[in-house]
Amino acid sequence: MGLSVVFLIIFLYQLSCSSSIFLCPKHQSISLLKFKETFTINPYVSSRCYFRGQKPYPKTSSWNMSRDCCLWDGVICDEMTGHVIELDLGCSRLVGKTDSNSSLFQLSHLQRLNLSWNEFHGSHISPEFGRFSSLTHLDLFYSYFSGQIPSEISHLSNLHSLRLYGTGSLRLIAHDFKLLLQNLTQLRELDLTSINISSTIPLNFSSHFTTLRLGFTGLYGIIPESIFHLPNLETLGLSYNYKLNGYFPKTKWNSSASLMKLDLSGVNFSDNLPESIGYLTSVHSLSLPNCNLRGPIPESLSNLTRIERLYLQDNSLNGTIPSGMFSRLPSLSRLHLSNNHFSGELEDFKSNSLEEIILGGNQLQGQIPKSIQNLENLKGLDLSFNNFSGNVDISLFSNLKQLLGLSLSYNKISLSNENKVNFTWPESLNLLQFAACEVKELEFLRSANQLLVLDLSHNKIQGRIPDWAWSNGCH
Repeated sequence: MGLSVVFLIIFLYQLSCSSSIFLCPKHQSISLLKFKETFTINPYVSSRCYFRGQKPYPKTSSWNMSRDCCLWDGVICDEMTGHVIELDLGCSRLVGKTDSNSSLFQLSHLQRLNLSWNEFHGSHISPEFGRFSSLTHLDLFYSYFSGQIPSEISHLSNLHSLRLYGTGSLRLIAHDFKLLLQNLTQLRELDLTSINISSTIPLNFSSHFTTLRLGFTGLYGIIPESIFHLPNLETLGLSYNYKLNGYFPKTKWNSSASLMKLDLSGVNFSDNLPESIGYLTSVHSLSLPNCNLRGPIPESLSNLTRIERLYLQDNSLNGTIPSGMFSRLPSLSRLHLSNNHFSGELEDFKSNSLEEIILGGNQLQGQIPKSIQNLENLKGLDLSFNNFSGNVDISLFSNLKQLLGLSLSYNKISLSNENKVNFTWPESLNLLQFAACEVKELEFLRSANQLLVLDLSHNKIQGRIPDWAWSNGCH
């Protein structure tokens, strides 16, 4: 056999293979185009996608019969059969309605379907979704569906990920919620945020769960402790279910090695933070505001060396703030402890990662630590409504070039510029609150020309307000 004949055979083989890779059945192309025609494109829709680091654009605009549908934007086909197995139209600026007659349901081989961040106002989630027996991922997040979620969703026994978002207009009856958790045993991710469920939490959960978000759903009763022991759990969000009560495990949590984000905001614990919180060594974000927590912060919390956001505000926590929180948490950027009953003096800040320190509304005392001047990444500092005392020179904040807001109001300090340091407030600064700080003159504010909020009430300022103050918006 000649060499040219061999090359010809190889070429024909490759051609046949490539044609089999992109061979979309005509009826599926037609179904996709019919689905496209039920929507219009609105350039103002899907703008929230920018906040998620994703640029929205109309993926369906380029769809037409001149190209194989397997080459269309957002469409992925099985390489052997050509069947459409994935449809990703998230952030596609789509506006319209979809119902049980939609041609979407003719794509019976779908394994992944993403319609998130579009606007399907007035559309219900059709029972026909239950026909996608091969579906592993269903994402209808923030797409403005309304009405009752059909029980047929619980027929999708192969689902690994289910993401819905109610925007206040979707509901799931308690029976169907239990049925969903009972039947979808392969689920790894379940997000039902802002869907009206109004149910207790079932006792049994799949051990496969990595993400469980049930915030703003009207759940009530007691959080089953078994949730805290799911072995693969990485994210748990039960926030703002105000009729929900919980108890922290007193021993090591089974999920402690994997849990990275815990948000129980607004859940009623009426308990101390246990020492067992220190086992969550993988946690990056811990949100427990408004949880009716009391007692001191356990020293073990300083073991959470990977934590970046810590929110414990609006509780009844007391005692001193452990020094380890300012020195042994190298990744901590946001520390929110406002509106508690903390007392004592603040230790020196030794972590350069801090961006927000919100300690207002406590009984902290002593002098404001001079180590604040070393926090070059600091954007927000709130020490208001405490018992700090002594003279505070404004030069203490001269190195804070990223500062957005500073609040020292209602302490026992005397704020001045006695050192006569000539520094410029950062252009990013938009809030200064120095109420009842013994302020006597305004010169130190001359460079603060981007302020949106300035509070100088209950001070000792006398004389004429300088002209530059009016031009700076300081009024």
